[in-house]
Amino acid sequence: MIHELFEQYGIQPSELSPLGSYQTFWIRNKIYVLVPVGQFQEEELVEMKHLSDFMLEQGDTNVAAFVPTLQGYYVSTIQEKNYCLLRGTRQADRQIDEGSELALFHSRGRMYPSEISELRRIGEWRELWEKRLDQLERFWQSKVASHPSNQFEKLFIESFPYYLGMAENAIQYVVDTEIDDEPQLADAGTICYQRFTPLTLTHTKRLKIPTEWIYDHPSRDMAEWIRHVYFEQGDDASESILAFLQNYEKINPLSAFGWRLLYARLLFPLHYFETVERYYLSGSDALREAYQDRLESFLDRYQQHRRFLGSFYDAIGLPAQRLGIREVDWLK
Repeated sequence: MIHELFEQYGIQPSELSPLGSYQTFWIRNKIYVLVPVGQFQEEELVEMKHLSDFMLEQGDTNVAAFVPTLQGYYVSTIQEKNYCLLRGTRQADRQIDEGSELALFHSRGRMYPSEISELRRIGEWRELWEKRLDQLERFWQSKVASHPSNQFEKLFIESFPYYLGMAENAIQYVVDTEIDDEPQLADAGTICYQRFTPLTLTHTKRLKIPTEWIYDHPSRDMAEWIRHVYFEQGDDASESILAFLQNYEKINPLSAFGWRLLYARLLFPLHYFETVERYYLSGSDALREAYQDRLESFLDRYQQHRRFLGSFYDAIGLPAQRLGIREVDWLK
């Protein structure tokens, strides 16, 4: 790999070291990150490159830049796989306030002046969720017809109707929000992450990797951070969540429309869908066992999770009634 890096980029690293899920090396106080990009279309990578250039122009020194090959291309083939090479600056080790950091990132991303098509997800949640739900429901029906063959399948067959209802509630909540409420300036699309969690910036030592980005409503990142923290900390998560939201809102206050989208995303049982999907996609017994443990944990805690969703607006001190935000009665 080191030899091929030299042939492609004229760069000779002494060794490669892991950073999160990436391979990296250092040259003259710059960190280089080798990112596999086989899952992306060329048009997606072009938009990621433009977003990266823009964020660097806006003064975000934590953003990694795309490095061209000796031939001027931004995708290289190394060991028969497609990669992009990104370059960033060493960041000082310090505690970060993720709410403020994310709000500033969104503020900059909102100013991006060009049209986004390939990475655009804003306004598409309902269609994407419906498609995902239909696929899993058809799969569930096939498992019911063939009868469960192991403990995971029994749990999946028994639990799916409940999470089907949760997903339908989330979809309806988005529909109602779009009918009942008007988006404000704060609801403009911005650069977001595919999945923003407390690990996103710590795994890469605060380096921001553009291949992890999409273009969406800012509540996406906020909801995914909250989801992750809740399932990590359970009922002890309320203090962390409140601090995160308060720090974010000091820079980027959410509209009523934004709060409703955030809540819709929390309602959608992404944790359940991903666990089931990854179990069946996994070829490893050890991974399947881990996903079964994870599913059992979710099912053991479903009542606490339901209470968390039912009391969410009250817990964060949001005057939902005054803002005209509908609550989900059955969760209360």
